[in-house]
Amino acid sequence: MNRIHPPKWPLKFLRWFCKEDCLDEIEGDIIELFHNRSTKSSLKSATLFLIWNVIRSLRWVNLKHAPAFKSGLIRNYFKVGFRALIKDRQFTAINLFGLSLGLAVFLTIILLVRHELSFDAFHSKADRIYQVIQIHQNADGDDPEIWTSYQLSDALRNEVDIVENAVTVHAASSTWAVAAGKRFFEQDGIVAGPQFFEIFDFELKEGNPTQALKNKRSIILSESLAEKYFGFESPIGKEVDLEFYGRFTVTGVLKNIPANSYIQFNFVISQDYDIFLENVSSNFRKYFYAWEGDPVATYVLLKNAKDKELFEAKAETLLEKYLDKEAINPHYLLGLLDLHFQSHGIDGRVNNYVKGDFSKMKFLIIVGCIILLMACFNYVSISTARYIKRTKEVGVRKAMGAHSKQVAIQFLIESFLMVLFSFLLGMVITHFILPYFNLLTGIQLELTTIFLIESAPYFIAIIILVTLFAGFYPAFHLSRYSVINVLKNMTISSTGNDSLRKGLVVVQYLFVMTILAGLFIVNQQYTYMNSKSLGFNTEQLLIVEINSGQVRDNYLEIKDELLKLPDVQKVTGITRMISGYRSGTAVDVNPVDTPDDKTPMRYYGIDHDGIAALELSLVAGQGFSGINGQDSISVILNETAAAMYGGHEAIGKIVRIQEVGDVELNARVIGIVNDFHYRSLRESIGPVVIGHYNNPFVSLDDIVIQLSGHNTIAALEEIEKIHNRFDTNEVMTWEFMDDMVQREYEQEAIFRNVFVGASIISFCIAILGMIGLSSYNVIARRKEIAIRKILGAGFLSLINQHTKEFVKLLMIASIVSIPLCWWLASEWLVGFEYRVSISSLIFPGVIVIVMLITCIVILAVSRKAINSNPVNSIRYE
Repeated sequence: MNRIHPPKWPLKFLRWFCKEDCLDEIEGDIIELFHNRSTKSSLKSATLFLIWNVIRSLRWVNLKHAPAFKSGLIRNYFKVGFRALIKDRQFTAINLFGLSLGLAVFLTIILLVRHELSFDAFHSKADRIYQVIQIHQNADGDDPEIWTSYQLSDALRNEVDIVENAVTVHAASSTWAVAAGKRFFEQDGIVAGPQFFEIFDFELKEGNPTQALKNKRSIILSESLAEKYFGFESPIGKEVDLEFYGRFTVTGVLKNIPANSYIQFNFVISQDYDIFLENVSSNFRKYFYAWEGDPVATYVLLKNAKDKELFEAKAETLLEKYLDKEAINPHYLLGLLDLHFQSHGIDGRVNNYVKGDFSKMKFLIIVGCIILLMACFNYVSISTARYIKRTKEVGVRKAMGAHSKQVAIQFLIESFLMVLFSFLLGMVITHFILPYFNLLTGIQLELTTIFLIESAPYFIAIIILVTLFAGFYPAFHLSRYSVINVLKNMTISSTGNDSLRKGLVVVQYLFVMTILAGLFIVNQQYTYMNSKSLGFNTEQLLIVEINSGQVRDNYLEIKDELLKLPDVQKVTGITRMISGYRSGTAVDVNPVDTPDDKTPMRYYGIDHDGIAALELSLVAGQGFSGINGQDSISVILNETAAAMYGGHEAIGKIVRIQEVGDVELNARVIGIVNDFHYRSLRESIGPVVIGHYNNPFVSLDDIVIQLSGHNTIAALEEIEKIHNRFDTNEVMTWEFMDDMVQREYEQEAIFRNVFVGASIISFCIAILGMIGLSSYNVIARRKEIAIRKILGAGFLSLINQHTKEFVKLLMIASIVSIPLCWWLASEWLVGFEYRVSISSLIFPGVIVIVMLITCIVILAVSRKAINSNPVNSIRYE
């Protein structure tokens, strides 16, 4: 019988790494075991077992040319390293604080980025869940929004083969809730179909998710809301009366919704709209249930994520069954995992929610890495200065037989200990700064145990990388010292190391000046957005939403009542309040004599007091007269719109205003108002037509009240009393105009706050770096300073000599920093149509600030060395 030969490549690998004195024994044992196993089992099993035995032999003691590493020696490395850190407390404290601060900022930014990138990833079917987006073809072109027909989800589920499930979701109107005899005002609920928990994995603490919304009068409360209503008793089976929707039975308790969920809510109710539709308007029922309506958001669960591309065609085929071809709008899918970052430009949101900005996330990652690099550069600089004092120790070690590698390992282990302690201290700092960070950003981040366990491999990798990056240069630089020169008390010439040291200084200055200049520009743009005149009044302007037909139908009576209040100065009604996140109605406008000359515009309807209440300036013509019949066929253009019709010559022209579809109105231009920012400062001012609120396009949506500001709280109470006399739901939803404008810039506010905090910390790290570099210079040049003092140099002369080198390096850094920062700032500002000009004074100002800080640090560090007795520095020369 032929003897089976083992595979060659594992044995070749064994011979490559194994020492010759033990190779024969190990190879013989492995081959013998292979033959024994091949006779008892399959060849494949024996081969795998041989490979495993080769891998098991890959041990330190078996490696060729492996240095003898003994456990006692390793313990000694750590013991000596720890003693060295304790001995030089000043340098250790500076290094420890600088590295831990850099690591704390890096960890905090990583937590923020992880939070942003993890949106909705907790849903097990997240990769197959999509939101249906409807694209309206209006006067401005494509206008995507999340709102779709109420009937769409049922049709998709039952008639489209690629759809596994579908559900409708929309925000619940603000309402009073009565539970356990107590009354609460709630505004963070949603209404959802029974399929909601079949698609989404929101976890229930109590109740059955598959049955919780099957009953038409079911409500599921969040854990915090259930505790607020019923204390620590189980709320299952108890009733909650929502005045806008009716009485519901609690069928479940949700664990509090994760902060990284696109859909945010405190309660969810089943779809029973009878009471709701009666409270809103009798006419709303037909629109709500019609295929032509779009009152809800629709989410679908696809059978296969790859079928996403087929959806648009299948949706169009489906809609052709229920709508005329002219009334069909394109529908497409946007993935649940993409909604947080990619839903910008899509109108609508289920509840209050700040959308993510991926470009800002990338920028913050870069800032976090820069700050960590700065901390590492500080460590290199400070360690180099510190280790100069230990040159004799290196000489003695080498004289006693230590190799350069062993000396390098000693210093690398010291670096490892420093980084390890810094990392632990950085986590403590992160824990304490997170509450303030959360306050600045409005995002609730936590340093949880789960996060620490999941991230442990990455943390270990960070510790090792930072150890190697920060400790490599000091360790291998010092290990090369000549034994003879060191023991003769001769300092190794630093000429060969000047390039790296000066390079570190330049990079430090470059980072500091770029971040500092960037901070000024970001803050300047944010201040500009908050202070720029929008072309209309935003102060003391109260916006009351019209949420019921009774208020809308009795608007004029309500207005008369409001004007009687002493703190109310002006009142007007408007179809949609001007603000950055609420759009006016899209219409096409053209002169009646040129029907093909259509211009897309935004339409706002107001009453005759609207121009005065909003404090818009009439540039030409006149405002509305107050005579409804006359005002309803009159319009006012903004300057941009008027410029399209010859400026002031536009007054008196008859224009045709047409909404998408057949709804149109012929009206006479009676006036021109100044351009005003009806949308965000990121976008340019477009043409606007202002008509009367009694128009065929859109009904009243808001009541605008200008207050005197003398007694705002009392005024609000009186306004609410008047409002609630006409709104049987007794819920007044209101907001001040300046808060409404601020909401548009929530992302910018978060970005600025994070950037300000990061900039301050980076500046602190830079100061620590300057201390380290100055210390290096003082120690390296102590003999030079002593000789200069003996030859008569004064204090200022020595300070000037010490500062001169730093000023030169600062100037080199500024040559790179100014164009770099200018380019980065310009790229960032491109996202704003209205933006600040980058002032050339910022950069000289930054240079002066950094130079002053440098001089102060050098003065503080050098003072002791300059004032010391020069004899002590040269007594052995």
